[in-house]
Amino acid sequence: MAKLALLVWPVLIIILAQRLSFQKIILVSLIGGFLLLPTQTGWDFPLLPAFNKDSIPGFTLLVLAMLLPRAGGASDARAQFELPGWLPRTGLAILGLVLMIFGNQMTALTNGESLSFGPTTIPGLRIYDGFSLILGTLTMLVPFFLGRKFFAHPETHVLLLKAMMIAGVGYSFLALFEVRMSPQLNVMVYGFFPHSFAQHVRSGGFRPLVFMEHGLQLALFSAAATLAAFGVWRSVDSKRSWIYLLAACWLLGTLGLMNSLGALIIAVVFLPVVLFLGRPLQLLFAAMICSAIILYPMLRGADLVPTDRLLSMSAAIDPDRAPSLRYRFDNEAALLERAGDKPLFGWGGWDRNRVFDPETGRDLAETDGAWVVLIGTRGWIGYLAVFGLLAAPGILLAVNRRRYDVSPITVALALVLAASLVDLIPNGFLSPVTILLAGALWGRLELGVSVQDASQVSDAQTPRGKQNYAWGGPSELLSTGAPKVSAYTRQVTRHQRTRKSE
Repeated sequence: MAKLALLVWPVLIIILAQRLSFQKIILVSLIGGFLLLPTQTGWDFPLLPAFNKDSIPGFTLLVLAMLLPRAGGASDARAQFELPGWLPRTGLAILGLVLMIFGNQMTALTNGESLSFGPTTIPGLRIYDGFSLILGTLTMLVPFFLGRKFFAHPETHVLLLKAMMIAGVGYSFLALFEVRMSPQLNVMVYGFFPHSFAQHVRSGGFRPLVFMEHGLQLALFSAAATLAAFGVWRSVDSKRSWIYLLAACWLLGTLGLMNSLGALIIAVVFLPVVLFLGRPLQLLFAAMICSAIILYPMLRGADLVPTDRLLSMSAAIDPDRAPSLRYRFDNEAALLERAGDKPLFGWGGWDRNRVFDPETGRDLAETDGAWVVLIGTRGWIGYLAVFGLLAAPGILLAVNRRRYDVSPITVALALVLAASLVDLIPNGFLSPVTILLAGALWGRLELGVSVQDASQVSDAQTPRGKQNYAWGGPSELLSTGAPKVSAYTRQVTRHQRTRKSE
């Protein structure tokens, strides 16, 4: 049943592509695949990237993007919003991609030796493995390329956040079923449980996971969907605003029942920022979070993170969680020390980055945070490339806020991205949705100055400072001031007109 679902998914997306705009197809494929397709299932062919839940939705979209006709229902939205080319044109983003590709090959070239720990022997890497690492990285970045190309415009940011809200509300009913009945939907539908059941029994209740790898991953998505719903409610002026508020409150209440303290804290910390602060302070907050995420490993390595204080706070909130947090900190320290032996390009795959007992070969450390895994496997070059690509747009938007006239809905998107990145410090669940958000913000940066040519209406004409966005074309997009239009924006406009005339 699990592999059948993976096979059927592309067929379903191709059928829906005849009825929906391409932006909506992207959201259905990536968000729907992330939420519904089975984990730990797929096909792993030599050299090629694995075909599984993480890759099949993106590969399907790439094929559709190249094969769909340029006239008709699906192409209309593409003609309005699509950026030219597939590669980013921002220097920092290009640098990140180059470092990823170069770093992956260097990781393979600098890890040719085999490792022995008692009875355990780990083989060295070959040039072949370098190409495999590069293909795996490019596969992971497919949502980034799609987000940058098709979700650069603020109009599409509304669509993206609404899709997260709708998906979160729909998924919440499945989550509530598991809160009451225990996590069993994956067993009922796909025939297996993807993780340890003991980790999903919390405080006399259950932590739901539905079809995800772990309940923490579900809780984080629910937190992001909650912030997206509140962001839409505050940014979009519509007769249906009360529906957005109702959905946001429902999602917040559901999140509180998921027995995931970390995701709930993220939502509670970000929620006042989304609801009460103005755009400058919101962007400043998002930039500070993104900067802290990039700098965290450096601060951790220099013993500047107050681990003792964090342990005390954790014990005050829930004494049962403090030992788990201490165990996590101890593992991070051991893994960072191991990574220090190959700081630039890391140890590569095959668990070469882990800490083993030299006599028994027993694995002594657990890898949780995405940052420590990246530093251990790809080194500082790989870490800065990946986390820079994810976190830098939130910083650059704050730096260029006035020059680019960043709209409220884009600010909300930046906050949702920052909240999603926070969880990469304690956990390693980097979802395609998070990568899609980062790509969308890089696309907005490429547009440069405000997309004033889409509309000439000012914020002063809208009630309560909200902007009236629609699901369709950009005719109702509102922006402030009258900034100059960049040469690149004019190029995008020419590209769109050419696509319309074909």
